[in-house]
Amino acid sequence: MRRAKEHTSRKEERIAEITHKRRGELLRGIFKILKAHPDGLQAKDVLSKLEEVVPPTEFEKTNYPSNPNQRRFEKIARFTTIPTVKAGWLVKEKGNWSLTEEGLKAFESLTDPENFAKEAFRLYKEWKQDQPVPDVPEGEEDANAATTLEEAEESAWASIEEHLLTMNPYTWLYQKNGENTSKGD
Repeated sequence: MRRAKEHTSRKEERIAEITHKRRGELLRGIFKILKAHPDGLQAKDVLSKLEEVVPPTEFEKTNYPSNPNQRRFEKIARFTTIPTVKAGWLVKEKGNWSLTEEGLKAFESLTDPENFAKEAFRLYKEWKQDQPVPDVPEGEEDANAATTLEEAEESAWASIEEHLLTMNPYTWLYQKNGENTSKGD
């Protein structure tokens, strides 16, 4: 029982640090960055620029006790974007983040950070109601898994891109009877 109380109070402390207003500030910072890049940006670049646009709080500068190599700021920013993806405002594809027309309109019309975050969350709840009921209860672990999967996908695509950029263009040719010929031959 005592352990559950301690866990609950630690969770409440974490939640208290991240208000709707703060989520809105982070989201609007991300949207401001992406507005200047209509084709989108790699998530790591967005998060790097975000630190300049919306400096992390003292709490966000700290690392997670369970993962001392993971700073809170980037994880919180990633997690905060989930409602905007489900609202149809933000697209995340192969590690690239970009705004939709609806996202740009929301950014321009909802200038108050708290209202911006609340509207994204409202739309997220609408989306969630239309989803099938999961077999297991959703919690913080699910959100952590979602952001971890996103980071893994980004890393994989970045590695693939890096590898392709370092390849000799003739690698696409294959050996046929001891001669290099294109695949079309």
